[in-house]
Amino acid sequence: MRFFFFDLLVLAATVGAQRISDAERPELNRDLALWQQRFGSDDDVRLAMAPVKPYRDVLLGRIRAAKAMLPSLQEANPHATFSHLTKFALLTDEEFARFAMVGGARPQRLSSAAGTNHTVVGGPLLRSIDWTKQSVCVPPVKTMGKCRSHWAIAAAAAVSAAHCLATGDAIDLSVQQVLSCTTPGGASSCRGGFATTGMEWLVTMPNHVCSRLDIPYTSGETGSSSICSDYSKCAGSISLQAGTVVEANGDNALVEQLQKQPVVAYVTTTNTSWRLYAGGILSWCPAEYPDQAVLVVGYGTEDTGNGAPPVDFFKVRSVWGTNWGEAGDIRLARGSGVGHHGTCEVTTHLSYPTLKLPVTAAIAASSLTPTIDARNVDSADTDASDETT
Repeated sequence: MRFFFFDLLVLAATVGAQRISDAERPELNRDLALWQQRFGSDDDVRLAMAPVKPYRDVLLGRIRAAKAMLPSLQEANPHATFSHLTKFALLTDEEFARFAMVGGARPQRLSSAAGTNHTVVGGPLLRSIDWTKQSVCVPPVKTMGKCRSHWAIAAAAAVSAAHCLATGDAIDLSVQQVLSCTTPGGASSCRGGFATTGMEWLVTMPNHVCSRLDIPYTSGETGSSSICSDYSKCAGSISLQAGTVVEANGDNALVEQLQKQPVVAYVTTTNTSWRLYAGGILSWCPAEYPDQAVLVVGYGTEDTGNGAPPVDFFKVRSVWGTNWGEAGDIRLARGSGVGHHGTCEVTTHLSYPTLKLPVTAAIAASSLTPTIDARNVDSADTDASDETT
């Protein structure tokens, strides 16, 4: 099935290179006008399409090629929706990959022995959880722009959320500070990095971290990063409550840790499934190595209707702005049917800062109302130690 799927995508790309007929031109012109109205002024789009010759027939051919891919994508992902008019629809997969992660550092897969697939103790797991709706602790969706700072965005968001869940104090840590202070600076700083490095820097400097307002994100516009600046002006403004950084892997580990906090993961994004994703639950990606750090902000189950089994999913926050996917988020299928590494490799490399205050404080800081999943016999953690995982 997968070889057939790739054959269809290649065929669709070939269709895009053919001459535009008079019969199809009016509809394609309407589609192009609608796409330009939605995304023509978007900074990400202008950056990604900079090498593309803006000849009308070239753009029309790309819309046609994207439209030809939709049936195959829908067949492979029956619970997702796709569109030929998404933010990145007019890019080829190769152009999209260059925009998203060329030169980006990629984490090594963790062995199963390295994971922290511990059993959560104290009560049943929640049926669903969404930290973006059930607390104020998750920073808003960001866009990385010209700088491949996905790892710094994910790191700052994870530590911001951990601090808030431990204290009730919502913060939005500076992505620019993480980027500048964990890399040498300059253009090389925008070629990628590791979220664990960013989180470790933050938690070792608890009284010197700055907010987004103190040090705004500028690398998205410049494509480079300044050398770590004097952060004495931020000294004491935030007393960061986040502990050591833990690495894990596996579906169970991710579900269990999401009981307490959002978790950093790496996913495979540079493919047609993500490029044309418009909503719903993605259940298939090409078997490629993960290329981008993201923040997993929850999980749940969706009833598909018509007597079909419900579909479990993870909710993931992107770094492409709110005009991509589901307001900047994507849902990835989870469970035993998606393979050992999860959909788009989402469970291969997980990391998070431990909550430095008792978990009871994290629960009090959110408006979370537990919903018990009777199908799951594992239990939720109520450990009230000084530092929990």
